[in-house]
Amino acid sequence: MAASLGILKSLPCPAGKNCTAFQCLFKHDGDDATAPVSSTETPALEKNITAIEERDSPRKRLKLTPNSPVASSTTPEQSGSSSVGSQALPRDKTQGKAEGTAAKASTMKPISPPTVQRKTTASGRAASRLDGASLPGKGKATSSASSQKSPNVAAADKTPKKPETLNPRHLKKAPAKHDMRYQLVKLLHAQYERLNNELKKVAHDDETKLIMSEQELIVKALDDEQEVAIKKPAIYGNVLKNRLSTYRKLSVDQWKMERAAAVKEASSETSPSQEAHKIIETGLSVEQEVDFLHRLSTPLSGLERFGYISTIPKDEDVEKAKKAVEASGNIEVCDRCGRRFTVFPGRRESDGALTSGGSCVHHPGKSYFTYKAPGDPTPSSKKWRCCDQTMGDTEGCVTGNSHVFKTTDPNRLATVLNFAETPLNPDVPEGRAVGFDCEMGYTVYGMELIRLTAVSWPSGEELLDILVYPVGEYIDLNTRYSGVRPEDMAEAERWKPGDDPHPTILPSEDASQPPRRKLKIVPSPRDARDLLFSLISPDTPLVGHGLENDLNAMRIIHPVIVDTILLFPHKRGLPARNSLKWLMESLLDRKIQIESDDENHIKGHDSAEDARAAGELVRLKVRNEWKNLQMKGWNMGPDGSLQPPDDSWTVVGGKKTKRLGQ
Repeated sequence: MAASLGILKSLPCPAGKNCTAFQCLFKHDGDDATAPVSSTETPALEKNITAIEERDSPRKRLKLTPNSPVASSTTPEQSGSSSVGSQALPRDKTQGKAEGTAAKASTMKPISPPTVQRKTTASGRAASRLDGASLPGKGKATSSASSQKSPNVAAADKTPKKPETLNPRHLKKAPAKHDMRYQLVKLLHAQYERLNNELKKVAHDDETKLIMSEQELIVKALDDEQEVAIKKPAIYGNVLKNRLSTYRKLSVDQWKMERAAAVKEASSETSPSQEAHKIIETGLSVEQEVDFLHRLSTPLSGLERFGYISTIPKDEDVEKAKKAVEASGNIEVCDRCGRRFTVFPGRRESDGALTSGGSCVHHPGKSYFTYKAPGDPTPSSKKWRCCDQTMGDTEGCVTGNSHVFKTTDPNRLATVLNFAETPLNPDVPEGRAVGFDCEMGYTVYGMELIRLTAVSWPSGEELLDILVYPVGEYIDLNTRYSGVRPEDMAEAERWKPGDDPHPTILPSEDASQPPRRKLKIVPSPRDARDLLFSLISPDTPLVGHGLENDLNAMRIIHPVIVDTILLFPHKRGLPARNSLKWLMESLLDRKIQIESDDENHIKGHDSAEDARAAGELVRLKVRNEWKNLQMKGWNMGPDGSLQPPDDSWTVVGGKKTKRLGQ
């Protein structure tokens, strides 16, 4: 509540000079929000912060006995005191020792700073206009919310264009109350201003660029406080207190070095696309890396309950599934909103519709639990990532044209196209591994394949990238995630057997832009599967993320799979799984699948990017596993094959040592 009321301090009071409120929550012309904190005020402010922390922390209940005195928990405020903020700052006042065996007791007595006289001055009016210009708008709140969703990533725009005051920025999940955050910001600003003033006195001509303006000092204090509040909310107070202690002891020369480093970093900043990503060095050759993949492959037996299919469905089971669909009248459950609707394969004769039920109101994003401070007894609320609304408040934030459905039953999938095992292929070169990714869209038969991309592992060289006509009429191409648009399907060049399946390269009209790639489209998922079969054999490792979805979309049963879902499991285990986007950002410091807020420029996922990203994660796993084996005494033999350790030797502290008793 205090964090919300603190925002009112930036709004001018509606009553103006006629305001008679004892402790007005709004801004008045006489208030100086940007006044620096003097060094004499610092100890008092730190005492107030400590008192606030003690007041907010849980206390043990007092054990009452018939002979023990009960002290009043609150004391009335002094009649002559007033407060600038919306909440009086408490102060501990220790009582004297009681006679006999009475325990020591202390009471909290709220005190207030001196009354602020509201004077109408030119500077006051200017400060009021400045505060009004720096109010957090809708866009700024959205930025803060997105920062909360990725705790490891700071706010994207840390230096707002509009002037700011020493009022902590609004956070959706504030780690402390507003009055505590406000005082910590003032303390930080006081130290920065002190060091900046001392630098002014000794700065030479070439060092004047290191001097900060008043607005830059304010922004730096707000940035530093916000960064700690987002990244380290559990130890927010301790981190800022340690930082204050460090800057209090900082000399001018040290401050000068810090400012020089900050100026150099700001001048050499590059765009995210130009940032150097982590380079993975496995210490193995390409052939050895591919051979090592067989140690990371996972057999499909035992994983059927998580969506992996290891056997081809029988014809009688497929026929039963087909009759069950006909008996149900093609009534399905929407994969987005959960409502029942009817599907019309071949279109409804009366109006040509593919589905009933009208439009679909839903949330396209996943749900998540909000952050809860340690010790907070209130239950954590669940929200949607797409719109940040609390679950249950609205039916949805997006309206789709039709309802859609998805099925994962192997027999039901086989009614559209039955599964097939990878055939023998002597034309496949030895030592090949293939990473692949599929994009799916919603049709009258569920989710079907609409794009297939295959790349060579570990080089990432493109082997195949094609669009696919689904078996049924498509209802929704799921462009938000697949990246495939209806015009892409309509304008794609038709592929025929014997044609080159690689995309057509078209020169760009702008010389500064790379050439455009126009994908070809194959007539059916069976043709796409045959093209993939021409690149692999049963011994070829298939690399990807969430391969059960891709294999089921292709209707393939393959014996050697390397799935990053299984290599980097979720802490709760299957069926929970880490997203490819999160794994790339947390393990390799690389961002993929960047979504756009503009509905007209949604890019969706790039299957080629996802296939290469999964391959990079697998290389990371190969490097780590090879290091572990080396620590256990494994090495590469003269022929390049893995050699197990000699039983008479062991490895201690990374060195080969002979076993005792040998």
